[in-house]
Amino acid sequence: MLVHRLSQLSRADLSTAGGKGANLGELTRLGLAVPPGFVVSADAYAEQARAWGLAVRLSAHLTSSGWDAAAAEVAELFEKGAMLPDIEDAVRDAYRELGAPPVAVRSSATAEDLADASFAGQHETFLDVAGEDDLLRALRRCWASLWSSRALQYRAARGIDHLGVNIAVVVQRMVPADFAGVLFTVDPVAQRADRMLLEVAPGLGEAVVSGHTTGDVYRLRRAPFAGSAEPRPDRPDGAPGPGADELAIEERDRRHPGRPAPSDALVLELSRIGLRLEAHFGCPQDVEFAFAGGSIHLLQSRPITTLGAAEIEPLPPLPKLTRMQRKMIEANDNDRFPVAPKPLDQWGFRITIPALARMMRFLGVDVDEADERALVDQVWREFFVLPPVRPTLRLLRLPGKVAASLREDGMAWWEGEAFKRLQEVCAPVDLRALDDAALLRRADRIAATTTEVLGERFEKSASQIAAIALRAPVTVAVGTKRADAIMGDLVSGLRTRTSDVNLALFHLARKAVSAGPKVSGPIRAGRPEDLRASEAGRAYLAEVEAFLDEHGHRESKGFYLSAPTWRQDPAPMWGLLRGLLDVAEPPSEEAGLARYRAALEEVTRKLRFVPGLADAFRVTLERLRRAIVFRERSHFDLMRAFSALQAILAEVARRLHERGRLPAPDDIFYLTEAELRAWLLGEAPPLDEAKRLVRRRRTTYGVVNGRWQKRAFQARAGGASGNELRGIGASSGVVRGRARIVRDEREFARLKAGEILVCRYTNPSWTPLFNLAAGVVTDTGGAVSHAAIVAREYGIPAVLGAVGATARIADGQELLVDGTEGRVVLLGQAAAPEGVAAEAVAAETVAAEAVAG
Repeated sequence: MLVHRLSQLSRADLSTAGGKGANLGELTRLGLAVPPGFVVSADAYAEQARAWGLAVRLSAHLTSSGWDAAAAEVAELFEKGAMLPDIEDAVRDAYRELGAPPVAVRSSATAEDLADASFAGQHETFLDVAGEDDLLRALRRCWASLWSSRALQYRAARGIDHLGVNIAVVVQRMVPADFAGVLFTVDPVAQRADRMLLEVAPGLGEAVVSGHTTGDVYRLRRAPFAGSAEPRPDRPDGAPGPGADELAIEERDRRHPGRPAPSDALVLELSRIGLRLEAHFGCPQDVEFAFAGGSIHLLQSRPITTLGAAEIEPLPPLPKLTRMQRKMIEANDNDRFPVAPKPLDQWGFRITIPALARMMRFLGVDVDEADERALVDQVWREFFVLPPVRPTLRLLRLPGKVAASLREDGMAWWEGEAFKRLQEVCAPVDLRALDDAALLRRADRIAATTTEVLGERFEKSASQIAAIALRAPVTVAVGTKRADAIMGDLVSGLRTRTSDVNLALFHLARKAVSAGPKVSGPIRAGRPEDLRASEAGRAYLAEVEAFLDEHGHRESKGFYLSAPTWRQDPAPMWGLLRGLLDVAEPPSEEAGLARYRAALEEVTRKLRFVPGLADAFRVTLERLRRAIVFRERSHFDLMRAFSALQAILAEVARRLHERGRLPAPDDIFYLTEAELRAWLLGEAPPLDEAKRLVRRRRTTYGVVNGRWQKRAFQARAGGASGNELRGIGASSGVVRGRARIVRDEREFARLKAGEILVCRYTNPSWTPLFNLAAGVVTDTGGAVSHAAIVAREYGIPAVLGAVGATARIADGQELLVDGTEGRVVLLGQAAAPEGVAAEAVAAETVAAEAVAG
């Protein structure tokens, strides 16, 4: 049959109705309240796909893993191809039989909502679809979503045969929901089998599931789930699940205290239904629901696939922090550590932590070697902080060390010695030609040289403590209120390596525009793979390769081995190019230079009452500016070493995967360094054991990263009142405009010229966006961060460290950004979104700065 009523289906009909349709049919048979509807069967899809010759059309793309090309061809075919008349007529008839109401149209793949692969979010859903023609368009788009790039990659990663999967489409009457959301019958975040987790918000549940709305969170006590059990099809209709009498609401996290909420009675009744479903299906359930007029409607129930047999690994207790450690955590601007590290990032910390400890000893504080080793060996961490330190009398020599560092030409040392050492050890070789032991020896040489160079570089960064000394005369000259803004202006207009990369990216975008629509068109459409289809496109790809040869080691998401560079994942770079197509003028430091000159003139003019003070200030400032340029340049070059290590890890991952020792290449980052070495040299466990280890580590990482994010971006929620947010005025000036929220590197293309960039954090790879943005607002960051430096170079107002900005500001909302006062005023409503001791204190400051840079 081409179409089935939901009431005709059960979970035995997976091959016909797909996972979602089969489960909804099962819920209907249980007598539960499920919105009425029908399923366009997987057989209908298969018949239409055969008529269009889909398997032949996609064969070459699937063989070459050309996911983007396959997705593009399917999108065009499913949009324009003629639908078989029998299928079209059957859908129209079923819709009329339903009463032709507004409906939800939801994909239901035959490999979906299974116990080991949920496919959550991989396929399309359309809400409030009204009319037969719109229904047929939504049906086509659901079919096409089976072949989206992300769905293809999801299946490939799990070894699922692409041509062995069909897709059904569920059509259901829309529920006028008062509240909706999702219930987990065990807590998948805390991995608690004795807790249920429920998130609910007013309106449609899709907004909660997709992350567009933050719901209120309830945690309920329950009898612990005892593990996988046989399903209980014989349970009488309406019988409660085991442990229903023990249910109780333990916690409520009301994200918006003034917002309406459902009654406790409804929440408890839904939870009892959840236990019944868990008992019926024999495993914990993820249940989507809606509350309407005091009734409960079930929209979906599927296994919680993130649990499996995995438990989280034991996490170390949080350390008791010293005063210095607390200050370092508060000072870290998070542009280097926006997400938690994965286990293999421990190898990177074996480079950075000893180098940082060396710098601390140079400054005059002692670091216990046992504490240093313990921190290096730590696999899981909820925040990054150096080991405890103990001030010594050597701190008294710190002013002299800072003065000597200011006189030294760090850039000459870097270009004449340090960088050459890195280039030598990272010189390209054919990694595949190295045996396993030689591959590890190369990694060890790179790590040892980088640790040594990085430690020396940190020592030379002592010159930046001079910013503390300069603040005093600046405060005398302009007053306390303006001191922060003037200090920012005094280090504006710097030509850094980051600005060089941004300028090169701008010129690359202009070449695309000059080459015409055969080049700019695919970039603008977000399909750079189509450039291969034309001679002009292939010539442009050669230009891109040359750019990546020079700049492809630019990191995208942090100072981690697990964070892909532009070379490894060019998607963020293509997003930047897409935005820069409409920018006609190159980025310029002239605005920043003008502010620097004006600030310097104002401060030195007011310092002339003390003979020699203005001249000394000018000389010290110039040396500080030179030190900042050195910091930016050396950071950029150091990433070459990390990139070289990443290439080695990729080769190790390839070998382990091909030898049947690693489930998937990207699982490498869930091993420790010791495990990687042992597995590569022949001491790997059986594959099933490796799979369990990786699954457990992935689950643990989800918990750790959640805590890391909460600590990094939700702490210190003060500073906000009414319609105003407070942060650090990192680049002076005032601008008014529309907010555009960019949540990660893959959303770069959302920002349009003249909008205000609002994001959680930035790092150097984000700064080309500043050539588009009229202003910048971030949840985290500080006046010495990379983002602040570039914002000042380009002369755009920036308020960094405005905690909660991405939560409080709506996409498209009108803002006033005052980078001088460090405040953000929320004005109009959102527009429609386009996609949806003094020396000791000084030592603490430079340590935090070193962590950030």
